[in-house]
Amino acid sequence: MLKTYSLTKDTLLVSSESNIKNSSVVYVYGDEREYIESFEHKYNLKIGNILTFDDRVAYDTMVDQNDEKSLLVSFLFPEVHEGGHLDNLTTSVVFLVFKNKLIIFTKQKLKFIPELLSNMVLRDVNNFTEEVLLKIMQKDFHVMLNNLRGVKEKIDDLDSEISTSGPLRPTFGHLLTLQKYMIALSTTYGANHKALDFIKKNFTTINGIDFTLKKTIDEIYDTSDTMDRIILGYSQYLDDLEDMINNMISYQLNMIMKTLTEISIVLTIPAIIFGFWGINVDVPFEKSSYGFFAVLIISVILSLICWFWLRRKKYL
Repeated sequence: MLKTYSLTKDTLLVSSESNIKNSSVVYVYGDEREYIESFEHKYNLKIGNILTFDDRVAYDTMVDQNDEKSLLVSFLFPEVHEGGHLDNLTTSVVFLVFKNKLIIFTKQKLKFIPELLSNMVLRDVNNFTEEVLLKIMQKDFHVMLNNLRGVKEKIDDLDSEISTSGPLRPTFGHLLTLQKYMIALSTTYGANHKALDFIKKNFTTINGIDFTLKKTIDEIYDTSDTMDRIILGYSQYLDDLEDMINNMISYQLNMIMKTLTEISIVLTIPAIIFGFWGINVDVPFEKSSYGFFAVLIISVILSLICWFWLRRKKYL
């Protein structure tokens, strides 16, 4: 699918999709192989391959026949959803930045991109492509930060689940899911730092770039640093939580083995006594009609004495 936007004075307005050539911003998502291949052939790029990246970014500087400089840059956008595999937790966002045109590619639609582009008011019309790209990145990084903060609620739920129910099988599933998120998010943020460094290097050298754009770049860096600190703390907490679960399992196993050992010790005494009275020689109470009950009572008394002694020694 294609969504096109035209710059009217200082505002981006939705335009007809048939007016691609005269559009200032084009958002391409889904299966638009013909359009993508035309750019791949014209600029010798592998946009289709870049869109499949889930752990790295791409960036390059291009110069056409008229010595016009343009940029290719991509970054990763993590999508936190239930039951996702590691290979589909991120979406690659690709930008082609020309002097008077910005083209955005994603494999699947990201709703906030068209929402942000519609009726976007620009400060620096002369460098509108850079400003639009930075605003999209700024919005994307805020969405990523909100998603990351949403992970905190999942961690709190997992913590409560462990406190109330202990380390049951669903607990391990939830912990594994959160750890997958942390792997995907940490990979994404590390790769995006490289793309952000490339953008800063190229955008801040543009003559006459608006001071606000430089400030936007700094704000994106601040957001990125914040996400790095948060994910480091979350990952550390999840590791500690995993250690705690393993300790709880070991403790439960030790308690089970201790209980079984105590039962074995207590029941050994009746077994010895019954075995002693079962030998083929003369034994006490052999001729008594109450001999069975006497032996049973002796066994119970000795077992209770053993049990109380173990409790006294704090073995129980």
